[in-house]
Amino acid sequence: MARFRSLAFYAYLVLAALLGLARLEPHLRVRFSSVEIEDVQPVVSIVGAVAHPGVYTLPVGARVADALAAAGGALPNARLDGINLAAPVADAETLRVPIVSRPSSEPALGSPVELVSINQATETELVQVPGIGPELARRIIIYRPYRNLDELIKVPGIGPRSLERLRPYLKP
Repeated sequence: MARFRSLAFYAYLVLAALLGLARLEPHLRVRFSSVEIEDVQPVVSIVGAVAHPGVYTLPVGARVADALAAAGGALPNARLDGINLAAPVADAETLRVPIVSRPSSEPALGSPVELVSINQATETELVQVPGIGPELARRIIIYRPYRNLDELIKVPGIGPRSLERLRPYLKP
């Protein structure tokens, strides 16, 4: 029996060595074919602070600056510092040109702002406030009532800085 074990052990070693020498993975050959890229004129949607928002077909290789020119150019209140005007445009892309918001927490002088009540306003009225979207408006409504504006801090998504930006537009 001991002789059979040693014979089986040596047979196992020989078999393992042969399998180790054999390549188990197939030899693959990858062939690259030339790919022809079609020159497709990009069709883009341009929205925001432009003279003529809409859908435009631009020439092949057009850039964001070309798209703005096609839409009649940016309006004076457009915020272009956050847009890469040299970036290429892709087909079916939407370009959003943001409007300059007031940097201070107070509205511009001479422009009366009707304050929105955080305790009585509907979701639609809250969404009209700069900086409040539909989801934040829903959360503001859920956490009602408020004794003062400082209690808006308890609403998820409103921190001290966002509260200061919202303060000129809201009342309790």
